[in-house]
This record gives sequence, structure tokens and C-alpha cells, in this order.
Amino acid sequence: MVAPSLGTGTSLQREMEAGRLFLADYALLEGLPTGTIGGRPQFVAAPLCLLWLSPHGRLLPVAIQLSQRPGPGSPIFVPGGSGWALAKLWVRGAHFVLHEMVT
Repeated sequence: MVAPSLGTGTSLQREMEAGRLFLADYALLEGLPTGTIGGRPQFVAAPLCLLWLSPHGRLLPVAIQLSQRPGPGSPIFVPGGSGWALAKLWVRGAHFVLHEMVT
């Protein structure tokens, strides 16, 4: 699932052993109470984002799960797949919320 994002000549296992995979874990956001805007409830994701350090020195997202609990209701999004851009947007929002919480 993630291997195509890493390019040819490598594998997920090889990249993990080389220390080029990182996990951005937003677990602190799980269950965070949210408010409403105009009577509509607001939501905050608590995603897991797998990042890969490419040979060119770029840190790239290669997999995103929008909740902390795996399962049928929590798909894993990968580059080029359906919903990838939206999943990245949710991670960006979670990063902003976490930053505001701890600074």
C-alpha cells in the first residue's frame, strides 16, 4: 500500500531500518471537546501520519489515518488515492490545533 510512494529499489522495511520513516501522532487531540459555529458541531481529527525522508532530503507524507483506532471505519489514505488531498488537509488542521494547545 505504501511501497509505491517510496519509489523503486527500496521497501518499507528497508526505509524503516535506515531510519527514514517517522510518525506524526496527534493522539493528544483524541476526544478533544469541540464547540459549534452557527449551531453546527465542529470536529477535530487525531490522525497518524507516516512521513518518509526521501533521498532528496524532502520529508513527504506517505500514509494517513485520520483516527487513532484502526478498523473499517478508519481507512488509510495514500498519495494518489481517493481522499488524499482531504486527508492531508485534516492533518494540517490537527497540527495547527495541537500547536495552539501547547504553545
